[in-house]
Amino acid sequence: MIKRELLFSKMKPQDYEEMITFLGQKMEELGYVKPTYVPAVLEREKGFPTGLQMGDYGIAIPHTDREHVHQSALAIATLAEPIEVCSMINPKEKVRVSLVILMAVEDPDGQVKMLSKLMRLFQDVETLKRLEKAASTEEMYNIVTEMELEIA
Repeated sequence: MIKRELLFSKMKPQDYEEMITFLGQKMEELGYVKPTYVPAVLEREKGFPTGLQMGDYGIAIPHTDREHVHQSALAIATLAEPIEVCSMINPKEKVRVSLVILMAVEDPDGQVKMLSKLMRLFQDVETLKRLEKAASTEEMYNIVTEMELEIA
């Protein structure tokens, strides 16, 4: 379920690890994930990075196994300035990302469904641009609810 308290606009992290840690800690504070979640996401990113280049737009969708999740949730952050992450397609290449969607999915079938919905979003460049330009979390909330990014 999309929660306003997990939407962040124009973040300024030092790096990708800081962004994942911040978003993951917010999820943990709200009871969605276990204390093991952030370390597990960071470890997974080392072997299976999640940076995606979609045309001119860079996106990251870090996640990990459901054993670290209490309840499904998405934390979404737009960045004031892009940060570099390793590419999902070629881990030796870097992608400059402006949007990070930290995904915690408790249901194993839910992860495939959510990734499918996210891929539709990623292919909608106009919506991505609207999301990136959103001046507030309220505006972000309205955009993502239009995309029906709910997790069952």
